[in-house]
Amino acid sequence: MISHVFEKIKFVSVLFIYTFFPLNPLIANQSKDYLKIDMLVFRCYKDRKSCKEALFEINDYQKNAAINKKFACQTRLLGLEANLIMAINSNFKRKEAKVIMDSIKKYC
Repeated sequence: MISHVFEKIKFVSVLFIYTFFPLNPLIANQSKDYLKIDMLVFRCYKDRKSCKEALFEINDYQKNAAINKKFACQTRLLGLEANLIMAINSNFKRKEAKVIMDSIKKYC
């Protein structure tokens, strides 16, 4: 009887570890990526010369989203790229970038 209880506790503990601990690095990674994208966009709107670097980096994220079949994320990253291209051409749309960034945070 004691071994049965011990096996049950062991199973629940292992299940808990495998369920919750692997998510923490994933969530931290996604948060770090979002902050990096946000910083790139902010820099682009502040200084148009940095937009090219932002476009290349965001394009890499977009490609990774496509590879991982995260199409909602990919679509929003493509929209952000288009917005930054317009920013380069002096057609600034900061409000749109903010809306896109909010949806990137949600879907990526």
